[in-house]
Amino acid sequence: MKTPLLRSLSAVEDCAYKLIKLFGNRAAKHVRMTGAPEQEYFLVSKEFYESRPALMCTGRTLVGAASAKDQQMEDHYFGSIKPNVLDFMADLDARLFERGIPAKTRHNEVAPNQFELAPLYEEANLAIDHNLQTMEIMRKIADDHGLAILLHEKPFAGINGNGKHLNWSLMDSDGRNL
Repeated sequence: MKTPLLRSLSAVEDCAYKLIKLFGNRAAKHVRMTGAPEQEYFLVSKEFYESRPALMCTGRTLVGAASAKDQQMEDHYFGSIKPNVLDFMADLDARLFERGIPAKTRHNEVAPNQFELAPLYEEANLAIDHNLQTMEIMRKIADDHGLAILLHEKPFAGINGNGKHLNWSLMDSDGRNL
């Protein structure tokens, strides 16, 4: 399943290496693509989640009333994080650290009960593996906290959706960001 990723990484890295040689960088031994896939998610109570069959089966609501304020909750972004969510985040940080998965940022997102986890940059191939592990770890920890995590890109109609932002860069063998 990773063959297309590995081939594209190889092609980009080979071209970038040739390009920096043309620009006079003779010291670099290789170029690597780095990545940091940010993970947005919603946390809802397990009780709410289990009361919504569509949410359980599809990861999103299929019927229901529109949100009262639509997406007019930008102030939530700067608000405090609820204690039960902070407990979830602290456990997540500890579990990711145990696995060697580098994550540094956690904060609210625009919609109510929407949050984001941002990892540190690492080689792109490893970053993808770590993101897949992170999502599974998040599901387990949410369950341990009596929560359900929603990773679907648009779990609720009319409000901000989840994104997976892949921040990426190229780095030479000396660690210089290209």
